[in-house]
Amino acid sequence: MTHSADRRADSARGPLVRAAAEQFAKKPYSLVNLDDVVSAVDVSRGAMYFHFPSKQALARAVIDEANNLGREAAAGVLANKLSGLETLIDLGYLVAVMDLSENVARAGMNLLEAMGREDGLEARTLGEGVNALAAIAQRAIDEGDIAEGCDPEDIARLLVSMYIGIRHTSDLDTARGFLLDLEKAWNLLLPGFANPDRMRYFSQFVHRRTVVALGKASVQPDPD
Repeated sequence: MTHSADRRADSARGPLVRAAAEQFAKKPYSLVNLDDVVSAVDVSRGAMYFHFPSKQALARAVIDEANNLGREAAAGVLANKLSGLETLIDLGYLVAVMDLSENVARAGMNLLEAMGREDGLEARTLGEGVNALAAIAQRAIDEGDIAEGCDPEDIARLLVSMYIGIRHTSDLDTARGFLLDLEKAWNLLLPGFANPDRMRYFSQFVHRRTVVALGKASVQPDPD
């Protein structure tokens, strides 16, 4: 490649990842055609292969981008200095809103499920999430919002499993229904580990977060 061709190929990396994310957000991994990706950003296959020697490599780049995006967004939630259980709920809604409204986030989740087991990527990524949530759950126990005797790692695994399950049984293309399903799940789970004296507050907190999430997903909630 000439220097100018090198620069063009290099500048194509970000657009290629975004174009691939749009495809992987809408289609299963096996149905994504690389020709559709390169045509969306008007580059040659050679420019794509300059960065990504295969569809798998491009998909891994999308997963990495989704993980980075998620970490940055989660840092913003943690900076709010809410209580531990409030933070767990906020993080759950953060993931949902990103999944509903951002191609990179949705594609990352889709790809993690589709190809993450090949080299343990899914287990490592979910494990990192469980560890992070378990630390927050321990803080909620110390604050008295989660009952003593609960295992923070068990709670973290439950919350991760809950979201993955809703992702499979609800409809990400219907934001309102998806977020209402998430609210129902929280209201079913909270009595299992939350301090009973705080249940009314946290049920109201979950509902408020649902309303906020509906707005962020550009869905108008019904009036209370």
